[in-house]
Amino acid sequence: MDDLHEVFESVARYFSVLGEPTRLRILHALCQEERCVNDILKATGLAQANASRHLGLMYQAGVLSRRRDGNQIFYKVADPMYVELCRSVSVQVAGRIESAATARERFSHFVDDMNLHPGQPVRASLKNPLNQKESASV
Repeated sequence: MDDLHEVFESVARYFSVLGEPTRLRILHALCQEERCVNDILKATGLAQANASRHLGLMYQAGVLSRRRDGNQIFYKVADPMYVELCRSVSVQVAGRIESAATARERFSHFVDDMNLHPGQPVRASLKNPLNQKESASV
C-alpha cells in the first residue's frame, strides 16, 4: 500500500502542475518547438513577472527544460507525455463543451417553439406542470 501512496503522490504533483490555465497556455506555446521567453510572452499574452513565475515552477517540476544562449533563456517541453496528455484531455473537454453548447442551443429553440416569454421558467409555462396529473375526461 505504501508503494501506491508514493505513486499517487507523484501523480498528484504531476497533475497539480497542469492544474493552472496559465501553465497550460505556456505548454501549448511550447508544444511544437523550443522558444525564448520573449516569444513565450508574445504567444501567451502574459506579463513578464507572471510568465517567469510559472516557467520557473514548470522547470522545477521537470515539465520544461531550459538553456541559456547569451542573454536569452530558451524553454522546451522536457517530457512529450505532458503534451500528449494535455492534448488528449483538451480534445475531450472541447468536445464536451461543444456538445453542451449544441444542447443549450437546441433547448433554447425548443423553448422558443413553445412561445415562452424570456426569463419565464419552463415548468410555470406548461399546461400540465410536472408531477401533476391531468383530470380524466370521460
